[in-house]
Amino acid sequence: MEDPNIDKQLDEMWKRITGTNYVPEYGHLPKDVRESNVETMKFLKDNFSKAQIEWQSLLETKEHNIVDLTAQLSEMKAHLGELRQHYQVAREKLIAEELNVALKLDETQKILKSQKHNHHKEIALLKEVLERSRTEIENLQIRADKLIGERDESRKKSREYKEDSMNLKDSVMSLENKIQESKRAVEETLSELFAERKAKSLAEKKASEMDVKNNELQADIASLRSNWDAERKQWRELWERERSVWETHRQEFAVWEQRLRTERQAWTDKIKKEEQKDIDYATGLSKVLKESTQWSEKVTQILKLYALKGVELPKVFVPIGQKSMHKPAGAFKKVFAIALGGLIMLGGLGFWVYDYRSKAHLKLLSQYTLNLKNPTAVSISKEGIWLSDWQNGISLRDKKDFALLREINGSNKEPFRPSAMEVKGDYIWVLDMAQLRFVKKETKQGLVMQSVKTPGPAPQSVSFDGFNLWSFDAATGLVYRYSLDPEQGIEASFEINGIKNIASMQWRGAILWVLGSDSYLRRYKFEYNAFKEISSQKLENKPISFSLMDDSVWLIEKNKNQNGYELKKYKLKIFGSRTS
Repeated sequence: MEDPNIDKQLDEMWKRITGTNYVPEYGHLPKDVRESNVETMKFLKDNFSKAQIEWQSLLETKEHNIVDLTAQLSEMKAHLGELRQHYQVAREKLIAEELNVALKLDETQKILKSQKHNHHKEIALLKEVLERSRTEIENLQIRADKLIGERDESRKKSREYKEDSMNLKDSVMSLENKIQESKRAVEETLSELFAERKAKSLAEKKASEMDVKNNELQADIASLRSNWDAERKQWRELWERERSVWETHRQEFAVWEQRLRTERQAWTDKIKKEEQKDIDYATGLSKVLKESTQWSEKVTQILKLYALKGVELPKVFVPIGQKSMHKPAGAFKKVFAIALGGLIMLGGLGFWVYDYRSKAHLKLLSQYTLNLKNPTAVSISKEGIWLSDWQNGISLRDKKDFALLREINGSNKEPFRPSAMEVKGDYIWVLDMAQLRFVKKETKQGLVMQSVKTPGPAPQSVSFDGFNLWSFDAATGLVYRYSLDPEQGIEASFEINGIKNIASMQWRGAILWVLGSDSYLRRYKFEYNAFKEISSQKLENKPISFSLMDDSVWLIEKNKNQNGYELKKYKLKIFGSRTS
């Protein structure tokens, strides 16, 4: 059966492809040929249907492409519209600017015209002034010529008068010279006589005055000698007194020093004895507990054996009216065991409470992300947050928004590598590893106030207790205390048990806070020239530096990804009377 819809679809496809209707070409074939080619026609129709499907898919893809192209054309038209609007706006702006320029050019032309007019007026006035000045100069030249002629005539007359006067003066001068010579001779003789008389009288007066002065000076010298001898005697007596006083003071100081040494030795011996007593007591208690536990285990094993074998324990025969002593003994053992267990639990609970109250408890308040590649230390002051970086130096940050306020670096001539620091008021102590020195700088301009060499080759951390400068050296394992003037050198050195490396340390009152490289935060009390440990606790996130301020602790820690650093602020709480 032939499908009539196939012909319609073929006509439509032909029309879409060619744009004209399909007109078949009729062939004149015999009837038998048509009947014999039915199968071939079916085969052709099947191929035609497959080709139709392919052509339909191609047409669909073509339609999709046409739709996409129309969308792109619409977008391009919209973009062209926007460009036209921008071009129109720019064109209006250019027109407005050209109008403004034209107006400005008109104004400048008017100003230039007015200036040219004024210039012409000034030129005319200057010409008039020049003409007047020329006429005046000519008149003055005429007058000057007249005056020059009169001056020449007066000069001739004055020369004649001068010649006459010179002749008269010569005659007068010769007469006057003769008279003066005679007068001079008389005056010289009189002056010589008067001078001789005056010199004689003055010499006599001076001789008498010198005699008087000589006598007075001799009397003064005698009195000064007596006074000097008396003062010398008094100074010698004062010196002897002072020397005796100094000697007594020195002896007293030596006695006091010896007494303090003996007292300190006695205190140390007493403390050692008490510690040994505590240790002996603890060892004895541990032995008693060990023996009691072993004894209780043996008793329980014996009771289990008796219970398993079915052996009855021997009974104690007592008279009528009296109770057996076996049960109270067992009750006593039970009570003793319960009491012993309670004591052990109370001891453990007491140790836990003591350990809990002695430690510093931290509660996170805020945190900031640090953009520094290699931060080394942090220090908190009233001005803000001070941070040191191995490469970028020292910077001051605001506590509220962490904004950069100030930077302090070394000089351009010398390298500056800060590894530790502590701020105290208007100055800051910095450990400069580039030159192995402790530097005291101003916090405002960064000027160097003092420079002190490190005590060893591997200095770590720096702290200032308000009087002395403290530092630690990893090569020697000692804590060094400088004198009141750090430039005079080290005053004393101390050893802290268990401390090999220090990341940061800070004094708070009489307590030294130490952050070790093992992330342990320890507190030490300084008494009798020795450090006694108060508490020890391990911190998380491996902090590299800390700073104490009021009731808070600031720590530089690594972030969770271990690829950067964070500055965290913790609230500090310590139980007991020792709040430092």
